[in-house]
Amino acid sequence: MNKTTRDNFYSLPTDLPRPTDDGACDHLEGMPLPSIKLCSTENQIIDLAELTLKPTVLFFYPRTGRPDEQAPIGWEEIPGARGCTPQSCGYRDHFSEFKTLGFQVLGVSTQTTEFQQELIQRIHLPFPILSDSEFVLTDTLKLPTFEFNEMRLLKRMTWICKDGKILKVFYPVFPPDKNAETVIAWLKD
Repeated sequence: MNKTTRDNFYSLPTDLPRPTDDGACDHLEGMPLPSIKLCSTENQIIDLAELTLKPTVLFFYPRTGRPDEQAPIGWEEIPGARGCTPQSCGYRDHFSEFKTLGFQVLGVSTQTTEFQQELIQRIHLPFPILSDSEFVLTDTLKLPTFEFNEMRLLKRMTWICKDGKILKVFYPVFPPDKNAETVIAWLKD
């Protein structure tokens, strides 16, 4: 993979390794959303149990990079790791379709709110990102994670939540830049 492709967070190389379904999300469908409070990039506390008022798409990603930093060596070799910015851009670009379908969109990562706010501003996301930097949601629901460079990161997944429950789980998510389109197709079907 050449340096230009590696350092461009907005596009994906064609030779990314595909993640496999390890069954780590099998327990989530049908589960009620727990009363766990996460800070959003709008500096609001969101209680997941209160997402019953509006159907919600929650998309989870490992970590976003920054334009002033190179992608970490070895990141592309981890199945499912690369693609957080393209995934987020996909949700941004299809945001009006989700609204038309009656769904709100929220992103989730284990990065800090401050780090996530940079992403919101840089790529102009019209929805908030929630921080699980203390791993409360991750540990409570036994969400799949992986270790990289001494960081514990979430594996990529997407939930459709309705009536206070996780109705559908997309896992693994691949390719990440097509995740929003896949979810919209499922919602329309």
